[in-house]
Amino acid sequence: MMENHSADLGLLIQVQVGNEDKFMALFNCYSSMVRRLWQRYHIPDLEFEDWCQEAQLVLLKVIYSYSGKDIHQFSGFYKQSLVNRLLDLYRARQANKRIPIEQLGTFGENDDEMMIRKSASLEDIVYCHKSIEEIIRISSPFERDVLSMIVTGRSIEQVCRELQCSKRQVQSALSRTRTKLVKLLAGE
Repeated sequence: MMENHSADLGLLIQVQVGNEDKFMALFNCYSSMVRRLWQRYHIPDLEFEDWCQEAQLVLLKVIYSYSGKDIHQFSGFYKQSLVNRLLDLYRARQANKRIPIEQLGTFGENDDEMMIRKSASLEDIVYCHKSIEEIIRISSPFERDVLSMIVTGRSIEQVCRELQCSKRQVQSALSRTRTKLVKLLAGE
């Protein structure tokens, strides 16, 4: 087993000094770890070949930023760098699902009038009802109380008095509920 690690250290040093031919040999030493991480942190639409290319780029960065002489530390550093890259790829794919803030618009005082003027289809009405049921289901009891009072026309100050809480607590509950609603409508 030690011979393998010394070979890895030798390969690492050779690649660090510019021997590009040894790069793939060094990468192959870590191919099983690359595969295991790809399987463990499965990201939809990330083919194994694409992941191998990403892992090679990460290895290049790690090789040139690593200054130690312990192959065990190098291996751990490379593994953590791969995990970080997988998480970056996952976040990037999740970001593509978000609705840009410009498309969300703002809730104004005339929104209810505009909604009444537009003729809603039966599907839209059912979708709204299901969304309301879901937001009620996923909200905390406090968030439900705050939402119920605000929807029925009470001011934030009235909600604070009735629930005996601070304005900040009410605003935070509304903010959390709005975030949940946006995620729900975005299909997350």
